[in-house]
Amino acid sequence: MVEGEQDRPEPAREGLEHLQAAAHEMIAAARSLLDACEEMLEDPRANEALATIAGSVSRVVGGITGLVSHGGTQDEDAEAPRVQRIKIS
Repeated sequence: MVEGEQDRPEPAREGLEHLQAAAHEMIAAARSLLDACEEMLEDPRANEALATIAGSVSRVVGGITGLVSHGGTQDEDAEAPRVQRIKIS
């Protein structure tokens, strides 16, 4: 508890309580993340799974945004990407 907390108006006291609860949640989340990182360091299979997941996500995002080519002939790969230039005056 904060010294002089009883002198604070009710909304300020409630706000402080919410901030304290949020800080405790952030600390718990950080501990959980560190535990997960520690497990990954001890288990190489977890690293492989994470790399596979990251690769899958990047392919999906790349396919949506058009940043990743899906293979094709050399002629298609050699073609420069189309760029639309928009003049701003």
